[in-house]
Amino acid sequence: MRCSRALGPLAGCARPLLALALLVDGPGTAAAATGERPDSLASVERPFIPGGYDDKPHLRGLFGRFALGGYAEAHAVWERVDGVTEEAGFNLKRWNLLASSRVGQHVQMWAEVEFEDGGSEIVLELAQLDFELRPAMNLRAGMLLVPIGRFNLAHDGPRNAFTDRPLLATDLVGSALSMPGFGVFGRVPLGLDGRATYELYGVNGYHDGLLLASPEGTRLPAGRGNVEDNNSSPAITTRLAWSPSERHELGLSGFAGAYNRFRVEGVDVDDRRSVRIAAVDARTAGLGLEWNGELTVVSVDIPPGLVGLFASRQAGGFVEAARAFAHGALRTMPASYFSVGARLEGVDLDRDLAGDSRVQVTTGAHFHPSPESVIKLDYRRGRSRDRFNNSSESAAVQLSLTSYF
Repeated sequence: MRCSRALGPLAGCARPLLALALLVDGPGTAAAATGERPDSLASVERPFIPGGYDDKPHLRGLFGRFALGGYAEAHAVWERVDGVTEEAGFNLKRWNLLASSRVGQHVQMWAEVEFEDGGSEIVLELAQLDFELRPAMNLRAGMLLVPIGRFNLAHDGPRNAFTDRPLLATDLVGSALSMPGFGVFGRVPLGLDGRATYELYGVNGYHDGLLLASPEGTRLPAGRGNVEDNNSSPAITTRLAWSPSERHELGLSGFAGAYNRFRVEGVDVDDRRSVRIAAVDARTAGLGLEWNGELTVVSVDIPPGLVGLFASRQAGGFVEAARAFAHGALRTMPASYFSVGARLEGVDLDRDLAGDSRVQVTTGAHFHPSPESVIKLDYRRGRSRDRFNNSSESAAVQLSLTSYF
């Protein structure tokens, strides 16, 4: 759900603020400052999604049952495209408010409201209610982060290896991608340190804005915001992950659902047209580096009259590696360390054309005053092609500060 200043102070913004207000008033028991939780699921030291909704070291108890925290990202960018300065300035990219509240021993609420671009846009990114029945079977409902790949589930600025989010997340599926939904999740231990986790939800899915609101071609991010299902036909999404240890994980994701309004009051008015997404993600450690990567493919049913104008097949992926060093080298900051990294990525927004694609490589050198705060200096080079295969070269230097609070 999104709102802007143009909508006025109350019209679009009341709902996310009301959601947080309900958290404050709702019954429950907050997580203690030590991070200990009384329930059988959360008492496991390892979070369900490393870096995700239940892995927020900054959350602290407030008003007894209510835990509150957040993070902020501030960017300074200098970018040139085809030798011309495209951007040179500053931006408070995100200011996110996070909250949780425990309602008895087996019920917990999680919420996140994101203020983007200096507050010009407000997004209710997460508002999920978990009924924790057994570690292997639990219920979840609300505004959910869609489990398409791991990055959409764990994308906080202080945890992101670089200033920008991957192209796969921003240009292909839309990040952070949230949808109203209902479903189940759980974890199953495998061996001494291993486990398998799963999420399976019914969600509202995308709407036909992915075509009608996108003059550049098929763009799934333009089909977000389907707060009330436009076709009364929920989409299905799932992610299965196998993790032999904390530093290694392999995940498989899927999504399928209709995006157009094909039936009105029980009468078929159009052919059913669907979006299908498949993704694989992995993270591991080797050669002294932390590796992370994802690959996603998209299939969209296009109306016969628009075939050739809009893409039916898309794909994208990234692989990144980072290395941390010099832990505690600064005596005044014993928890500090440095890191360097590189990311190679690309998206093909129409696999049936030679153009409509983008590739880029990013390198970065970062200083972490503490594990929860980062100063990032990144250099990015990229090449993009339009639908007529005209190429464009770009380069950017980015300096960003991001921290939990």
